[in-house]
Amino acid sequence: MSTGSTAGPRRVLIRDALVLTMDPQLGDRPGCDILVQDGRIAAVGQGLAADGAEVIGASGFMAIPGLIDSHTHMWQGPLKGQGAGQWGFADYQKQVFSLRGKVGPEDMHDGTFAAGVEMLDNGITTALDFCHNVMSPAHAEQALAAHRRTGQRVVFAYGMLGAQDSLAQDQPWRLEQVRAMHGALQPGLLSMALALGSLEYTGLQLIANEIELAQELGLVMTFHQNPQGQIRELAAAGLLRRNMVPVHANLCTDEELAQLAAVGACISFTVEGEFGGGRAMDIVGRAHRAGVPPTLGIDIPSRVPLDLFGQMRLTFHVMRADEAAAERRVGRWPLVRRPGSPFVQPRHMLEYVTVNAAKALGMADRIGRIAPGLRADIVLLRTGPYGLSVGDPAAHVALQSCAADVDTVLVDGVVRKRAGQLLHLDRAEALAATRRVRERVLTA
Repeated sequence: MSTGSTAGPRRVLIRDALVLTMDPQLGDRPGCDILVQDGRIAAVGQGLAADGAEVIGASGFMAIPGLIDSHTHMWQGPLKGQGAGQWGFADYQKQVFSLRGKVGPEDMHDGTFAAGVEMLDNGITTALDFCHNVMSPAHAEQALAAHRRTGQRVVFAYGMLGAQDSLAQDQPWRLEQVRAMHGALQPGLLSMALALGSLEYTGLQLIANEIELAQELGLVMTFHQNPQGQIRELAAAGLLRRNMVPVHANLCTDEELAQLAAVGACISFTVEGEFGGGRAMDIVGRAHRAGVPPTLGIDIPSRVPLDLFGQMRLTFHVMRADEAAAERRVGRWPLVRRPGSPFVQPRHMLEYVTVNAAKALGMADRIGRIAPGLRADIVLLRTGPYGLSVGDPAAHVALQSCAADVDTVLVDGVVRKRAGQLLHLDRAEALAATRRVRERVLTA
């Protein structure tokens, strides 16, 4: 039986790893130890004492901060393949989103649990679960209950977009449930956020009500930003906030990026789905240059694998392709290096899913780096049997590593995976949960 239990040694020593701290003061540390005590990183250095600690030998491994996914609809985990080959938003609405009415509370629990287990297995220690299938209070309760089982760090973004013909009458009970859930959560791995109703469906007044509650409770807000001009509309209404995380924003103008930068907001990009869906992809580089930190999410596991390594790799190549296209348009071909070109570097990709994502989720002082005082969310990656790349080790993570390289995972100092095997969780149990959802939803 799976459990989120934290039983086990409260001191863990990771010995002799190549540590990519992602901390500007500490940098990369070859042959380095990481001492974890009571869920926090106590020390980073060589030759650390290991008295009473569980020792994890990490020679030949890379240690990186736990990966952070800033936007995924985790209830869709068991629907993988349902959105394969979709062509445009209409296909998504027909093949995937239309299933919401068939997905009951028990499916929310099973689907969310299955996705969480797979994400942890793949080194994703933190996820923002954009739960936009809260069709009843029980749907939200069961999704949150599933998160309690996995031991993953989760920002549960309660979705305000329910049945589209009753958004106004449903909003009061949704806001009340958000308030109650937030009040009931104890400090720990789970926290609340608000997934705002899409502006094109709800209108400005309903959105304003949601923003008011989020500000009162100090919650991160996130929202799908698909049509043009919505960031400008929020700014004009005085509703744009630092703790907002727009998702996609492929049609965002430079003016809107400046507005986001002015309030200190980040953006979540779900590059595999956006690129495969034919969207404009210059936005990632434009946001980065404008001072709006990019973060990455998987988005819809009904179409896209629960794998941030693939997202990093594709994002890098999409951004480089966009830069190359800009060079060709002005006659600079063949490509040659010049000041400021190329702009994007492989290390940026790792920043997007660690440092930047922690900032976006309001957790920059807790996760996203391997540094003393932060919570111990750490992933060990195998570099064998063929060895580490030459050059920047972050480039190896972003461009050479894959989910199969994830050897060991710690969340809040608890070892959740070691030597390639999940602890406290059962892959077979996640698979059984997936099968139950498919039987109830796809064959009913």
